[in-house]
Amino acid sequence: MKYLKFLFALFILLNTQASQAQKTNQEFGFITDNDLYVSFFLDKYYTNGLELFYQFSTPMNYGNFTKKIRTIRVGQKMYNPYSSDVEYIYNQDRPYAGYLYANYTENFINARHILSIGVETGVTGDKSLAREAQNFIHQFYKIDESNGWDTQVKQKYSFGLHASYIKNLWYKSEQKTQISWINKAVFNSIFSTISSGLGIKFNLNKNNAIAPIDNTTFYNTALQNKDENWVRECYFGIKSLIVYQLQDYTVTGELNNNYSQKSFDILPWVWTNDLGIYWNLKQWNLSYHQIFQTSNVKNLKSNWIRYGSIEVSYKF
Repeated sequence: MKYLKFLFALFILLNTQASQAQKTNQEFGFITDNDLYVSFFLDKYYTNGLELFYQFSTPMNYGNFTKKIRTIRVGQKMYNPYSSDVEYIYNQDRPYAGYLYANYTENFINARHILSIGVETGVTGDKSLAREAQNFIHQFYKIDESNGWDTQVKQKYSFGLHASYIKNLWYKSEQKTQISWINKAVFNSIFSTISSGLGIKFNLNKNNAIAPIDNTTFYNTALQNKDENWVRECYFGIKSLIVYQLQDYTVTGELNNNYSQKSFDILPWVWTNDLGIYWNLKQWNLSYHQIFQTSNVKNLKSNWIRYGSIEVSYKF
């Protein structure tokens, strides 16, 4: 009870202090992914992820860009077969794998374009701590520990680049819909992908205009500089992309204790869809998503991979 009272008091204090500020140009938050957020009966494939992030905004005058946001992220991703406990490799439809990573991104922003460029480093295998993370989650929910992690993908370090380009295709503040063209590329020794598709926002707030791409939670640009004003948002968003996979070491990597010499292969083309509800409050950003994507591994028992995602951040 004392702990809950402390959290409540801290929440009030943060809101009181932040309400006195005219602008919010810094943000700290977390993203938690889990198939449990879609169904209590799912525990497979991309089964859990956790990411912490911090970003801050500064004005700029370079070309047509008017704002730059620098972002630092650290996180962990966890993968297992069709069940969380498949001990033998010959019964698995994808390997056990973990990925622990950190990245830095610079985002160059204006009302029509967002250009992002960054670097990322990470590691798979025992040093990813995925086994320990899953055991902790299973203990919390009183689920037996998995015996399959003895066969997980072996350790490999990663360093590489990532970039994205977003272009506004349709935006009028008095309209209820905003449409953008999204392009992404990732190149490192663990993941290498190229993707392209559409981002669509549907405004659910009758009293506010829909926000442009340079000041919205949909693209993590809702930090203000200079004469920018905060825009209250409540909307439904869809990001639908076609992904071409060049490499995914969490699928094709060398496995521990692989006495059967079984191997796994990726499917080159994947269609992924992110459907979410977003709230942009004065000091808090909140969102809940469901992600559906076609199978990314050959001979997967399911044609679809599903999981949920929750994001919470505080702006100051």
